[in-house]
Amino acid sequence: MSQRLYNFSAGPATMPLPVLERAAAAFVEYRDSGVGIAEVSHRGKEFTAVREEAEARCRSLMGVPDDYAVLFLQGGATQQFELLAMNLLKTRADYLDTGQWAAKAIEGATRYGAVRVLASSKASNYCELPDFTVDAGADYLHLCSNNTIFGTRFATFPEHPCLIADMSSEIMGRVIDVSRFGMIYAGAQKNLGPAGVVMVIIRKDLLEQVPSDIAPIFSYAKHAAADSCLNTPPTFGIAVLLETFRWLEEQGGIAAMEARNTAKAELLYQAIDGSDGYYRGTVTDTANRSHMNVTFVLPNEDLTKVFISGAAERGMVALKGYRSVGGIRASIYNAMPSEGVAALVGYMAQFKMANAAS
Repeated sequence: MSQRLYNFSAGPATMPLPVLERAAAAFVEYRDSGVGIAEVSHRGKEFTAVREEAEARCRSLMGVPDDYAVLFLQGGATQQFELLAMNLLKTRADYLDTGQWAAKAIEGATRYGAVRVLASSKASNYCELPDFTVDAGADYLHLCSNNTIFGTRFATFPEHPCLIADMSSEIMGRVIDVSRFGMIYAGAQKNLGPAGVVMVIIRKDLLEQVPSDIAPIFSYAKHAAADSCLNTPPTFGIAVLLETFRWLEEQGGIAAMEARNTAKAELLYQAIDGSDGYYRGTVTDTANRSHMNVTFVLPNEDLTKVFISGAAERGMVALKGYRSVGGIRASIYNAMPSEGVAALVGYMAQFKMANAAS
């Protein structure tokens, strides 16, 4: 196999090599069964064992209480923008607008009922988190815990009787208290596995509130009652999630992963902050800078293009920032090794030395 690159893509993103190798083997033949895991029935004993183990390991890793259901569904996080409102919006829901995906969640929910944007940082191009006062009377308060595009995160979470979080880009990247949330959802393709799977963790009392007239395929309650097998789930993707959960346990669990992620982020932010302004972080709210998606700009666009090209020549790819932010975005999810961040930091120092006069 050719040497693997340091892939800083925001998603689909880099995955742990052991997970890829084990998943590749299972794709061809699962446990000496003569068939691959993607070929077995979603109701058969082989996949049932995979799904049950995936749920058990997820519960263990995240400390998911017994009064929460864990679902593995299709459609990604974007589909949940619609489904959560269909299922849980009764009178009015509050939303925090902290970036593009939060804004899309707001847009999706408005089709199903009254939505209030409790606060927004759009006017500052989402370079900070907005100030807000929680209204406990809202059906739920929705936020995006980590801003993939603009590089902010909620370092701490607000209190609400039904707090709902899109955690797609930091799920299992830091320790959280699941019991503080009514629902957590996450597309897998950033921190857990391949695109095509969404994980939903939802408090069971909320399932009892789901309207009975929702089509079963859109009902969290129906999916929970069917153990995520109301229809054919993304079986291979769930098998990869299981391998990722096993890998996370091998790394010491989420607390150990959080410590590693914090160290990686601090190393990169130190390189930015210590560059005498040559590299400038796009987030002004430094207390809430993302540990998953680090965004910064160079003095001009020409240098940015040269920087990206030079990084690729050195085995570091997918560093181009999102078009509404520009500059550089380094996504350093769980699977990004510390060596990859160190390589980027070393290149940044070399690049500045060679081009500071440009």
